[in-house]
Amino acid sequence: MSRRLGVGAALLVCVVACRENPPPRPAAEVAVSARPGAAAAFGTALDSVPSVAQRPLTPLQLEGQQAYNTLCWTCHGLYGHGDGPAARGFADPLPDLARVARLRSDAEIMERMSRPRAPGAGGQAEPLWHALEPEAKRAAVAYLRSFAPTGSQGNPAAGRLVYATYCVHCHGVRGAGDGRLAPALGSRRASLLHLTLHGHEAQVLATIRRGSIRHDAFMPEWGRAFTDPQLWDVVAYLQVLQATH
Repeated sequence: MSRRLGVGAALLVCVVACRENPPPRPAAEVAVSARPGAAAAFGTALDSVPSVAQRPLTPLQLEGQQAYNTLCWTCHGLYGHGDGPAARGFADPLPDLARVARLRSDAEIMERMSRPRAPGAGGQAEPLWHALEPEAKRAAVAYLRSFAPTGSQGNPAAGRLVYATYCVHCHGVRGAGDGRLAPALGSRRASLLHLTLHGHEAQVLATIRRGSIRHDAFMPEWGRAFTDPQLWDVVAYLQVLQATH
């Protein structure tokens, strides 16, 4: 069956069968749980980097979070970037939900969530959120708003997760350029504390996207691994790092 449906669609079948169970653990935790050493290292890094002060979720958003964690994250990802473990089962990339939340009204999103599956979708499973009652859909839409913080193109909470996983090893837990790999780069080049961010966010994103390879510095070409919305999350988190300095 999984050969015919594809891995992503097979995962959807599993989610449908198990959706009465408690919400799953975060994807990052699941990804490293099979390797205790990696799990410990990741947990230490995430606990060490500064947290993000966020507005508490409203009761409606908390209800929507429960619905999202039960039915949606498997495809749409923890922060709505369309990078969940089942996303590969879809022929086309899933939309970035933070962008959707910025550009569309609640009514428009609700209408999209209520559409039947498009003709010719083949073996693609019916979206799981079709099973939600209207009030639950309204709560889920309210939760999507938390993916798009006001005044930022990125979600610093999502960027914190990326930073703790990929960036901390060179740039350090607070961006001071004192990560364990910094000596190989030159700590001054790895420090982010004096990086000019305000008014230059797009340039910083472009630098992260293309990376840098010189005789005295190296940064991977992160645009090959992450989408622009995910890189905007990292830029948003860099602003948090500078604010905590």
